[in-house]
Amino acid sequence: ENEVWSYGEENYEIMVKFIRIREMMRDYTRSVMRAAHESGAPVMRAMFYEFPEDPVCWDIKDAYMFGPDILVAPVCHEKAVSRSVYLPAGTDFVHAGTGERYEGGKWYDVTADIHTIPVFLREGRQEYLIGKV
Repeated sequence: ENEVWSYGEENYEIMVKFIRIREMMRDYTRSVMRAAHESGAPVMRAMFYEFPEDPVCWDIKDAYMFGPDILVAPVCHEKAVSRSVYLPAGTDFVHAGTGERYEGGKWYDVTADIHTIPVFLREGRQEYLIGKV
């Protein structure tokens, strides 16, 4: 079984939601892939790659940047419903799912249930995903 409908109705809805998000991100993903091809910049980046001046970013191992503008904080523990996320100093961020603005340089506890992946956009990049994650 490898089709989205093979895993039950609740899982189907979750998977379809994220497939739609992937499609909405097509232009951004292509631009990041183009940059990787042309300059060698990684698509998935350790936090310190984008924020080398922020010492906290050098120690974060459970979140990453997808290109220069999207911070992803995956759920790493079974049955988690929230998680702590550090947003780097030097810029503010917008939660892609809610549109809520967060100040950089701080830790936040955010919802991270099975229906949501904590994703944050650099301020000024809100055209990606707001209200969709």
